[in-house]
Amino acid sequence: MKHRENDRIFPARTRVLLIDLDNCPHEVLDLAATAERYDLIIAAHGRQEPRVPLGMASVLGLLIAERKIEIWPMPAGKNSADFGLTFIAGRLSAELPKDAIVEVASKDRDLEHAVRLLKRVGIKASRIDSSTESEPPRSADAAVSHLASRIASSLNGRGAKSRPKRRRSLHATVKARGPTPDQGMAALKELERASAITYESNGNPKYDDAILKRLAALAPKKNAGPKHCHCKNSSSPNERLAPTIRLS
Repeated sequence: MKHRENDRIFPARTRVLLIDLDNCPHEVLDLAATAERYDLIIAAHGRQEPRVPLGMASVLGLLIAERKIEIWPMPAGKNSADFGLTFIAGRLSAELPKDAIVEVASKDRDLEHAVRLLKRVGIKASRIDSSTESEPPRSADAAVSHLASRIASSLNGRGAKSRPKRRRSLHATVKARGPTPDQGMAALKELERASAITYESNGNPKYDDAILKRLAALAPKKNAGPKHCHCKNSSSPNERLAPTIRLS
């Protein structure tokens, strides 16, 4: 039986992610994990083909074979990925059920047109724009955990000279600085959501000095209490040392 071309995207799929790899190249590194949250991921790119680490190639190939992920290479040209995603959005608007959810990962506001197109036919659509987090409001800063702010502090100022240059070494660093490795990785995710740490096309971390400095300022100040424990009224050496005990 010959399948029609427009049968390629199944109407039963209700949660779809569109990715503009031209301005969100780091997204390709997280496709395996992201695929668990979506029924289908369609990523488009222009002339610059995204680099995939060798260890991810087999996993990505399997997801493509299972039709969980589609990679659309577009012809060379300005905004070619945008045009491709807009075309795909139009196609989805005709094929997806009305209760479907479509998210577009791109920093390009021109893709708001594709979002409006999907909304017009009743599909819940939104654009995920990490660039809007580069200047987060003060209330958003306040929601960052103490651990995330402490890690930001360690990567800021003098610590900038010893920042991990590879993603693997960054993961090892945050795991070591958290009470547990999982908590360290959760704090790293907070810094990524705040755009304090992003990733280049080759997967290496990229640090935003301004955001790290702002988040580092939220780190709890070290207790200055022990400086006042050398007074003559202290009854014993043990009492003088008590304020220095930390349970964190």
